Amino acid sequence: MNQGKTYLVTSLDLSRKIASCYVADLKYYTKSRDNTDIHVIGSKYAYRPQLSNIQFSRTPARGDPCKVTATWLGYHCVSRGSNEIMETVDHVLPKYSYESQAVWVPVPQSVKEAVIMKDLNFRAGQHAASHVVLNVVPLRIICNLSDLAPECIDPEYTRYYPERILLYDRHPGGSGVSVQVQPIFMELLIAALELLTSCRCSEHGGCPNCLQSFACKEYNEGEVKRKLSDQESESGTSTRKFQKYKRCGDEQMK
Repeated sequence: MNQGKTYLVTSLDLSRKIASCYVADLKYYTKSRDNTDIHVIGSKYAYRPQLSNIQFSRTPARGDPCKVTATWLGYHCVSRGSNEIMETVDHVLPKYSYESQAVWVPVPQSVKEAVIMKDLNFRAGQHAASHVVLNVVPLRIICNLSDLAPECIDPEYTRYYPERILLYDRHPGGSGVSVQVQPIFMELLIAALELLTSCRCSEHGGCPNCLQSFACKEYNEGEVKRKLSDQESESGTSTRKFQKYKRCGDEQMK
């Protein structure tokens, strides 16, 4: 579908990057089935250089080079009337990858254990957390939401995913936005919690104002606002410790 019109692709020339198609009146549209993997490469230094800005020492967030790899598995034929999947087609295409920059924090094991004890889906909360953090970035940094993308996790997938909240530059080589995010990552977590608790939308799925993201590769599937709220409340102690540490640091600078 393009600009409201549906097309049927007849051939695809990968070497020339040309797709042949014609206008067709179809009762369905296609939705790609793909995985996007973010591999954090890490620093090239054996020992990290001394940071001149004290702000960097106040956050556990890491800013590292990363490799973004998209793997296409096929597509779904989705009914235009009911949005139900009519057919699933396997179609393997060459992988696409590029190097960029990422900023991320690990999720404490204690938070994961607390969420699991409440019989909640940890991955769903992890997925939603990356979205709400992304949505508050423009409050502190001049940028567009298209400059950054979250690491989106489908809660139904059984393959391994790192337990972290990660944002990465969507442009090859990096746009520099994630570098600006690193020193204020903890402040963004606090702002994200405030946004989440103040939003009056439904607990099931949230809304574009709080945790939904148009950049989501999984189409915001599996997100439940309550799950994220529970995860955030479990990590509230860490947030309060950070706020106390920040105040002490500010006093030392005076």
